[in-house]
Amino acid sequence: MIPFVAAGRVGVSMLRYLYKGKKKLGKFAKKSAEYTAKKGHTKISQAITGTSQKGHIYSKKFGKTIKKYPKTSAAVTGAVAWDILDND
Repeated sequence: MIPFVAAGRVGVSMLRYLYKGKKKLGKFAKKSAEYTAKKGHTKISQAITGTSQKGHIYSKKFGKTIKKYPKTSAAVTGAVAWDILDND
């Protein structure tokens, strides 16, 4: 289990990875929306753009939550990872 002293540091590193992932996801969504628009699939392009905008909004909310509660978010993430990796 993660000691509570280091849990805040883990929360900050989670934010760093969240921002990097959000940036890459935004670039990929933009390129894919442009590609589908060029091929003539305008409705699919609009759906990709709308989904990426919703994802951006929710990732901002998630980031604010991590900033507000870094130790709790690190503890929850550790518990989820332990459940995934635990072999009974």
